[in-house]
Amino acid sequence: MTQDTSPAPTTARSSLDRWLTMWNGDGALALQLCADDFRIHFAVTEADGSTPADDIRSAEDFARYLAWWHGQHPGVVFTAVADAVDGDHGRLLWDMEVGDHVVGGVDVLDFDPDGRVRRVWSVGGQRSMRS
Repeated sequence: MTQDTSPAPTTARSSLDRWLTMWNGDGALALQLCADDFRIHFAVTEADGSTPADDIRSAEDFARYLAWWHGQHPGVVFTAVADAVDGDHGRLLWDMEVGDHVVGGVDVLDFDPDGRVRRVWSVGGQRSMRS
């Protein structure tokens, strides 16, 4: 008997609602939330100038990246500021906090017909999105 490893059914709204839960440490959610042709594009590099996220080509790659990223950035917490879903497109304003330092950013997402995330463009800034 073969085990079904396909992602659970979702919608664009439920994927967006769980996006920061995934970023807050539940990287395994990437396997449910990300489409087979998932890609993410970051506007920033790591502190050493590298761009390891450029190699992400699948949900599995992204789950591994999230585990690595949290190892490099312990104690970071993401919070949603505002969001919107329009059909197969979504936007998420977020803040990222570590200690007393707060910065914000925006993720622009495209969803596949099953509501899974196909593409993300993520830009971080130097101030909270609540201002």
